[in-house]
Amino acid sequence: MKAFKNNVCIKIVASLLCAGIAFSQLSMGGALALDGESPADTSASSAQGVVQNPGSTIKGHKLIAQNDNYQLYFKEESLSVIIRDKKTGSIMESVVESDSEKANETWMAFMKSGVVLQVLNGINVVPTTADIRKAQKKVTLNDKGFSAEVYYDNFKIGYTLNVSLDKDGFTAEIPSSSIKEDSDQFKIGEVYIYPFLGHTKLGERQGYMLIPDGNGAIINLEDNEGKFAGTSFSEYVYGKNAGVDETAILSLFRQEFQTVNDSEKIIAPVFGMVHTDSKMACLGVIESGQYSAKIEAYPNSAYTDFNWITSKFILRQIYNQPTSNSSGSILTRQKTRNEFDIRVRYLFADGEDANYTGLAIKYRNYLLGSGLVSKKNDDFKIRLDFLGTDKENWLLFKKTVAMTTEDNIREMVSELENAGVEDILAVYKGWQKGGINALPITSYSADRAIGGTSGLTSLVKELGEKGIDLYLAQDALRINPDTNNTTFSAVKKITKRVYEEDTYKKVFTRFNFLMPDISRANLEKTSSQYLDKGIKNIMLSGITDNLFTYTYRGEIYSRVDTAKSYEGIVSDLSKNFNLALEQPFSYLWQYAGAIIDMPVGSSDYTYVDKEVPFLSIALKGIIPMYGEYANFEANKNEFFLNLVEMGINPSFYITYEDPAKLQNTNSSDVFSSQFRVYKDNIIKYYNELKAVHEKVAGATITRHESFPNGLVKVAYSNGIKIYVNYGDAPAMADGLEIEAMSYKVGEVK
Repeated sequence: MKAFKNNVCIKIVASLLCAGIAFSQLSMGGALALDGESPADTSASSAQGVVQNPGSTIKGHKLIAQNDNYQLYFKEESLSVIIRDKKTGSIMESVVESDSEKANETWMAFMKSGVVLQVLNGINVVPTTADIRKAQKKVTLNDKGFSAEVYYDNFKIGYTLNVSLDKDGFTAEIPSSSIKEDSDQFKIGEVYIYPFLGHTKLGERQGYMLIPDGNGAIINLEDNEGKFAGTSFSEYVYGKNAGVDETAILSLFRQEFQTVNDSEKIIAPVFGMVHTDSKMACLGVIESGQYSAKIEAYPNSAYTDFNWITSKFILRQIYNQPTSNSSGSILTRQKTRNEFDIRVRYLFADGEDANYTGLAIKYRNYLLGSGLVSKKNDDFKIRLDFLGTDKENWLLFKKTVAMTTEDNIREMVSELENAGVEDILAVYKGWQKGGINALPITSYSADRAIGGTSGLTSLVKELGEKGIDLYLAQDALRINPDTNNTTFSAVKKITKRVYEEDTYKKVFTRFNFLMPDISRANLEKTSSQYLDKGIKNIMLSGITDNLFTYTYRGEIYSRVDTAKSYEGIVSDLSKNFNLALEQPFSYLWQYAGAIIDMPVGSSDYTYVDKEVPFLSIALKGIIPMYGEYANFEANKNEFFLNLVEMGINPSFYITYEDPAKLQNTNSSDVFSSQFRVYKDNIIKYYNELKAVHEKVAGATITRHESFPNGLVKVAYSNGIKIYVNYGDAPAMADGLEIEAMSYKVGEVK
């Protein structure tokens, strides 16, 4: 499969140079020096990450806990750990044990610390890396791991690290209540826990890093020969923070991006390292602190000779505070620390499961076992989003452009029913008075141009009697400042300036975000009216895939506060409504009857070697997933095969009228949507994908394999196999021939 977005990433490493870290210093050449090795260690060092007879120590780390599956080795000086799989003997290390003359003191402190603090000195934008080896430590061992009280005298900063082994791996946690900041000058900016867990050097090992970009992507552990210098993956979990200016980004690895298109958001707080040579894989799952965290992956030659992937927790930021309405600003350090427990769970897979499929299955089991998702009805439906009305500028006022009326929907649905298309998830966008950009929606009032409120109520009832659910689209986040007074409702950033989202469109050039309490009030009002009219289906957007810091009456509210508010809103709605959520962040999945706009590709970064359907593997058979609009895809044949491969239901954005009528509206980017053009495509997608779905309904994916000739094989828990050939020539698999750019479904034998 290929990506559908292109990104050009230009990354500037000026802060590294400002910190005095020359590029020559960043090269981590030299052989590994394995300090404190026993004879068993020495024999194992050539076995590519396998230690068969470790005894009580591995590379200076002492065995402190074990169970039926894993052993935990610990080194007090660095609080580092080595995890060993008892079945295979494979190990993953959490720090770099070598000493390199090319690495400066800052980098050595980073690579040799189990926990890394980036400490802010006043408003200095270049943080200081705290060396854990120089900190005071009081360690208490227990039957599952250890607890370490850590204090840095030079910074007057302390915390407690708890590490606990379990049957699936181990958990590392720093409770927020344990953090001490006893100096007014020094404060914690960022925290890494075991950033080098599973690291490899250059191309010495085989495997890859798994990044949660889009549906999933991997970066191979090969020698990049310097081609990715200054390039890395560094993205916020749950998207960027719209409430904080990021002109000064706190990191040893400061980067500035210029992109052609926005990158995909991270919708699940996970990352992975896979060693295929030793058949050991690790999935990091951020259990707490994900609302203020980043996932970072550094292929070798980005800044060092090592491949490493990690989560980073942001406790404070430095931002530009404007000093006037016209110009001028000063650097300001965030006064209040973001309050949250930091906790990462590391899940391991071995043998034939040591791959992205095995990690996706681990994640699925984790989600189900922790109650973060529950299995929904695995029904197949084709999603049809209908655009009602929009606006265009016209003399002294704005003119309504009606694209799809209620009667138009009746007509189109009837035609599809006659063609055998009966299983439909219909979404009505722009149904509200004033059209699709009349935001926020504060009442159940349909635009007269589509047929009015009573007509819409009748349509919902009529379609329901046919077994078709019509969802009313509601963006609960945005407010249109051209049509509303935003003085008391719009979100203000940490700088106390109103956040503005540019549309780059002709009619309405910007939107503001609503404060969470206003979003709740609007939804409570509209939901009451919906229930009175028998409306039970809502397609919710805006608050499902955005989180931000904001200020209100002098108080700063973090993304943690915003997430808690949104989860409360969605949880309450789910008690009375069927909810389809637009690309929801994972903390909302338990309330979703369906996930809308599930990505099939990634951001197409230059260092990515391959896209993999990690999220689809984890969620197929658990929650119905609907893809992005098929009619907007450039390569429709390949996109169709993506849907077959990933078990994602198809989606179309449909208008009754010619989309040329939208050229002077904010929907001017809807260039191909007319029903008469796409009717045959809808029928084809419905018939073929429904037939595939019926073979695997209720089953989950157990194996996903791709081959150099373009063939992909997907195995399901009920024994069915699906073969997808993206190649330009026929391919053979399990005695079946699959034509080029085609697929086949294998029966249970």
